[in-house]
Amino acid sequence: MEFDPRLTELGIKVTETPNAKWKVTAVRYQNDQESGGKHHILFFPRDASNKPAPGVACVVDWPGRDDPQPFKAISDANGEANFPMYANLNPELKNGPYFAYLEAESASDIVRGMGLPVKHHVNFLITFAPATAVAPPAQNIDQALIAEAKKYRWMPINTGASLYKFAEKNNLGYPQTDEFEFVFGGDGYIGQVYNGGIVYVKKGDWGNVKSVKKPA
Repeated sequence: MEFDPRLTELGIKVTETPNAKWKVTAVRYQNDQESGGKHHILFFPRDASNKPAPGVACVVDWPGRDDPQPFKAISDANGEANFPMYANLNPELKNGPYFAYLEAESASDIVRGMGLPVKHHVNFLITFAPATAVAPPAQNIDQALIAEAKKYRWMPINTGASLYKFAEKNNLGYPQTDEFEFVFGGDGYIGQVYNGGIVYVKKGDWGNVKSVKKPA
């Protein structure tokens, strides 16, 4: 879960609800310089494909409210909803009154402790996703590493290709780009950048690989 460290200083917490349908995946914070004058709790429900989810009930409640029902807004076509805050939050007491969830307290993780720090206009931005779309926490460093690596585009390396074999034989190091195609003199070529140079070969003439120095 992404959690802005400034929130801890304000007493903001996420309560995990057992068997919740909705999980909190991110809680971000905008201070009075970042909020653009707004003072809102902003909801961003996502679907199982991590796309904006319209039509989801977004709820804000607080202790001792006079209204018979908590505030409820339905996420719009962009998968967003918001609630304007007016109650104060004392950072020393960490006593922000607002808490937020989706649909029902029994169906969602809950973000607690929100309010306006010493009446400053700030925003709290909360992203929710279905529990089925949230990966379980890593149990060891191997799992954590693999999960993080999956966030990045992996460059395919064809160790059986003529370019790779030539670069290995001539100690040109490791590839820095994927293979790319270009045309010269009406003929098609394949190139690839390595640590020690740029390797290329004419299509079909796989036994005649050459290289040039990289530009300074």
